Amino acid sequence: MKTKIQFIEGLKGSGVVVSITYGNDRLLFDFGAPFRPDTQVYDGVILHRKQNALLDALRLGETPKVDGIYPKNDLCLFDGSVYENIVPSEDSTIKTAVLISHLHLDHMSNICYLDPSIPVYMHKNGKKLLTVLEDIQEGTPHERVVGIDYEVPFTHGPFTITPYFNDHPCFGSTSYYIDCPDMKIMYSGDIRFHGLSQEKAFAEIEKISHREIDLLIVDGTSYSPSEFVHDPNQIEELSKPSKDVLQGMFLEKHIYEDVVYRLKSSQSLGFFCTYHRDMQLIEALIEYLSKIDREIVFEVETAYVVQNVLHCPVKFYCSSHQQDSKILESVRINNVELSFADINNHANQYVVQVSYKNLMNLFSLNTQGGIYFHLFGDPFHKSGSRNLEKMLTMNEIEYVGYSNVYSFNHAFPNHLSWMLNTLQPKNVVCVHSRNPEKLNAMGANHVLPHQNEVYVYENNKLKCIGE
Repeated sequence: MKTKIQFIEGLKGSGVVVSITYGNDRLLFDFGAPFRPDTQVYDGVILHRKQNALLDALRLGETPKVDGIYPKNDLCLFDGSVYENIVPSEDSTIKTAVLISHLHLDHMSNICYLDPSIPVYMHKNGKKLLTVLEDIQEGTPHERVVGIDYEVPFTHGPFTITPYFNDHPCFGSTSYYIDCPDMKIMYSGDIRFHGLSQEKAFAEIEKISHREIDLLIVDGTSYSPSEFVHDPNQIEELSKPSKDVLQGMFLEKHIYEDVVYRLKSSQSLGFFCTYHRDMQLIEALIEYLSKIDREIVFEVETAYVVQNVLHCPVKFYCSSHQQDSKILESVRINNVELSFADINNHANQYVVQVSYKNLMNLFSLNTQGGIYFHLFGDPFHKSGSRNLEKMLTMNEIEYVGYSNVYSFNHAFPNHLSWMLNTLQPKNVVCVHSRNPEKLNAMGANHVLPHQNEVYVYENNKLKCIGE
């Protein structure tokens, strides 16, 4: 008997889903929907349906067609037949567990479709954040989410899984080392080495380096041209292994330093948008702005997330839109509410969150001389919405964006090469990248697998069973 490996999603982009099976036991990691805005049906007018949600996701290619993980009731068509003969979880002998590396939606959004009996493992900080996001209707609920700790092994059937810290903006981001009966596998998750936890991230790889790795499955986002703005023809030079920050590249701290620099001499309001799941970014922004005596004024939902995850009181304001009464009541008990007049009268003291859906609030704020910092919130690029550009222009607000500053949330090519050189895996598969073939494998067997084909480990190499 051998460990069987299938790359279900993520070989040419986001939405990584990998299956590892030994006998009747299986691990899946991650389990999110691919990010494909160009083919997205849900445009803000067309709505998701609660009923038939799984069938809709399967038809649209937003969740994979995998046997043994979905409830029968959710797979049945109007005539009682099962959609495309997918084997329901109730009829399967396979015992599945799911490992989540972090809470970005392209890595975990589909856990809500899983049979309630299937355990979903994520770091305990990720589990906590997920619960809070569910309170503000941004969660992806599942009944059996299990919180885990770094470097505390746990088992599923014959697999022993050890979680390790990795650096990513989501709280609880995790890499996994999986000890299978006949091989050792490491899944990096989304990873970087230029964040605020840079030294810890480097040290974690060195800590793992004593372990044998037969297969490394690694995030290679920075090999996607749109995510790495250097000339693609330079990629070989940029991929030489080192811990250096190559000329012109941004460290995470440079973003916060730039925000502080631009606001330091300003007497006007600052504005920003962000992503609730990037709690490390929000935490750092609070700290850096305090150095110039600026405070953030959050929207109600974000204030709720901050109070329950970071446990610090904040200032907030109410949008003119209808608020969830329970969320608003909780935020009012623990934080300080400001009116638009309060904010406008002390413009040089505040940086105001104005998310895309609440852009009309700019008309109630003193925007003269203001700067809007696009900190990875929706839309993910200024070019993604004419309305954002239009509203900022109408209010004479300067736009400053940081999307894709040298692959901000993902490792630089030279750092990835350093990682591979340190870990010395026998085989490597690059996922989460549109150009996985560009990866510098540093002497490892660089495998470019085919989607959904079954691979086994023989004579120190991955072998496709169908070949």
